[in-house]
Amino acid sequence: MANPPVLIIDGHLDMAYNATFHRRDLTQTVQTLREREDGAVTGMSRHPDSLERRKGPEVHPPGTITVTLPEMRRGHVGIMVTTIMARVQAPSVKSHNAVRTQAAAYAVGQSHLAYYRALEREGEIFWIKNAKDLDACVAFWENPTPKTPVGLILSMESADPILGPDDVQAWWDAGLRSVGLTHFGANTYGHGTGTVGGLYPPAYPLMDALKAAGVMLDLTHASDLAFWQILDYWDGPVHASHCNCRALVPGQRHLSDEMIKAIVARDGVIGLVFAEQMLNPGRDWDNPATHMPTATRPMAAVLEHLDHVCQVAGDSDHVAFGTDLDGGFGRELAPIDYDTIADLQKFLDLMRRRGYRKEDIVKFAHGNLLGMFRKAWRKS
Repeated sequence: MANPPVLIIDGHLDMAYNATFHRRDLTQTVQTLREREDGAVTGMSRHPDSLERRKGPEVHPPGTITVTLPEMRRGHVGIMVTTIMARVQAPSVKSHNAVRTQAAAYAVGQSHLAYYRALEREGEIFWIKNAKDLDACVAFWENPTPKTPVGLILSMESADPILGPDDVQAWWDAGLRSVGLTHFGANTYGHGTGTVGGLYPPAYPLMDALKAAGVMLDLTHASDLAFWQILDYWDGPVHASHCNCRALVPGQRHLSDEMIKAIVARDGVIGLVFAEQMLNPGRDWDNPATHMPTATRPMAAVLEHLDHVCQVAGDSDHVAFGTDLDGGFGRELAPIDYDTIADLQKFLDLMRRRGYRKEDIVKFAHGNLLGMFRKAWRKS
């Protein structure tokens, strides 16, 4: 007898980026969008008079889509922590969310906010801003229908859209509940993935304002120095929304065991990423020569990181989904036995076969993130 679906919270998705940058209608099915985007990955549509045949391939192919709202409902991914995402960095072919000024980052951030508001107006999502909203959304998913809205907790990947401390309250009022100060490169408030510096002076008054408002900090994408500087200064709630383990895959993008222990000591939760570049031990984030164009690892590779976090933490209370699926990559770099986000239920089956207890599976699927947000919002 098949196991009934379990409510899943995905602790990191980039839905607004996916919709606006790649011009995708995420209220449609995955199959509909794949048919629309035929040729987008290769740069050559099958249509004999396509624009691609006249002008050549796109500069930044989006990858094959795997995440839409109907597919999330099919897989009981009923709540998502999803981003506003723009960073100040010189744009390039690979820097898909980079802009040159903080004003432009603010404008992109506001456009992402407007997208989520439009989804809310259409009944596609249910905005979660406090513990009461969270409990209501969980109740919706006890007996869901094909029209049940997906719960949204708003996060920000790179704080660059926040113009300064006096802008924080407006973002909180709009629904922002989690912020990562940095992203890739050196941004407005400090150094992120791929750099060796720390925080810039404006980061400290910004953290003061974030704490006063009740926003929690996401340690994902902090450089090593910035990670420890944040924890030295910040005594509010923290998490790492989408990180894997440096002990298993090399590179600064991942968490060292010391970092995992530090997050656990703050009662934070670590979200695990379902991307080849985060799962393949032969790929080093700091060495581009090791980067690969297609996936080689199955979802079972994520289990290795789950096991490791639990072993370092000493329990199963500090780990969750943080898949980052379709966040700058598509099915080509997702696990080889994964097709759409509905397959996250299959990952829970892998946990069962691995010997994880039912209560541990429920914690991973949604319990740990529910507890983290409830605790943070009680304090705020």
